[in-house]
Amino acid sequence: MEKTMRKVLAVIISFAMMIGMTACNLKKVEVPADKEVKKAVEEEYDMKFKLDSSEVSKDGSEAEWVFISKDETLEVTVTWNAKNPDKYEFDDEELEPEESEVTVTTTEETSEPAPTTTEGTTETTAKKPAEINGSIVNFDDMSFYISGKKYTLGKSTLQDMIDAGVPFEKSDIDEASTELEAKYQGGGFRINLADYYSVMIYVLNDTDSPKPMSECIINELYVPVSDIEQNIFELNFPLTLTMDELKANAGEPNNDIYHYEDTDSDYYSDTLKYSIESEIYLGGSSYQFDFVKGELRYFYMTWVP
Repeated sequence: MEKTMRKVLAVIISFAMMIGMTACNLKKVEVPADKEVKKAVEEEYDMKFKLDSSEVSKDGSEAEWVFISKDETLEVTVTWNAKNPDKYEFDDEELEPEESEVTVTTTEETSEPAPTTTEGTTETTAKKPAEINGSIVNFDDMSFYISGKKYTLGKSTLQDMIDAGVPFEKSDIDEASTELEAKYQGGGFRINLADYYSVMIYVLNDTDSPKPMSECIINELYVPVSDIEQNIFELNFPLTLTMDELKANAGEPNNDIYHYEDTDSDYYSDTLKYSIESEIYLGGSSYQFDFVKGELRYFYMTWVP
């Protein structure tokens, strides 16, 4: 896996999804807005479309949108890359009409659903999500748990996690001995939670001289929310968290809520960000929650001294 290093000094520390950074000159390239991409698709195919989903890479260098035609006969996937920001790649697929669903009713009545059971290692019911434990937004204790062990941004090191046997992606952790320049961020390191599902951490060298990434402190956590079941990773709140639950616990965010709504479909998204300024660098620590259609889709926790 190619490692990227981002300097935590100079202009601004940018962990936002909506900014792409080219590796050669650090020029900021904004990810196109959903409406802009939708317009391009409609011009390309001369049809009306509705947005089905959108996803932006962690560093903002790549993005993908899926659109469905209004008559539901065509699906178009649009990809974008910051290396060629003025170009879209289109991939279309014809959709077959869905067969009507036949419902069969019986005369047998049941007063209560049968209890669910667990046999062997296969669980027939979803586990009860973790409950909110204390303050969701706590800049004095920006922690998460792997296999029950607590790790804290700004305190724990990558080596602490390696020594504890955290299930890192091997190709990532093989780079742990690579030296990281002073005042730079390095990573990311994927933690495998289940097949096809991982979270990612980044490290920061907050000293005045280079040192191996394994000795650097963890300063950022990226969590894509998935329905895939796992029992390795935990936060102090469930990933089923709603916006109302977040606000009830943490209050209104101190940054403007970014809301996007597609008028031609039921797609909408909201980004809530809580942050504090750094005493040393431009930017600061933050908690960011990205909701899509009311459900938490991405979570970012970033520590900056």
